[in-house]
Amino acid sequence: MVKDLLFLATEHSSHQGVNIGNIIVNILAFIILLVLLKKYAWDKLLNMLEERQKLVESQLDDAERNQAEALELLRQNQEKLANAQAEIKEMMEKAREQSKIEKNSILNDAKEQAGLLKENARRDIEDEKNRAIDEINKQIAELSVLVASKIIEKELDANTQGALVDKIIKEVGNK
Repeated sequence: MVKDLLFLATEHSSHQGVNIGNIIVNILAFIILLVLLKKYAWDKLLNMLEERQKLVESQLDDAERNQAEALELLRQNQEKLANAQAEIKEMMEKAREQSKIEKNSILNDAKEQAGLLKENARRDIEDEKNRAIDEINKQIAELSVLVASKIIEKELDANTQGALVDKIIKEVGNK
């Protein structure tokens, strides 16, 4: 039925040319539509658009603020990383210096202990040498007394023999 009415309206308008009545009705309908839109929907539509604009602006502000915060966090993290790297480098340098100090200390202690061992060995050798010389001197003295007593063919008492041994030891020791 609507098709028939549309067909009739187009056929009728095409036969008569420009229909001023239709134009006026259309203009009046358009004006009424605008008035009704203005009265019932225009303010709501504008409010909705304003709210949407505020929401978009708020989201843009939030995005800018978040970006600024992210950049600040990035800067702080880079600064912390640089500080950590500097601390690590400083710790490594201190560890190297400490290891050098400990190395030198160990070497010095080893040299000192080696020197003490060398000195103790020299003293032990000297003491052993002196004991060996004393032992040899005593043996030489006893042999000398034995030889002298056999030559003289007389026996000496213990005191005279001791004095004679000491005298011979002194003489041998001086040579």
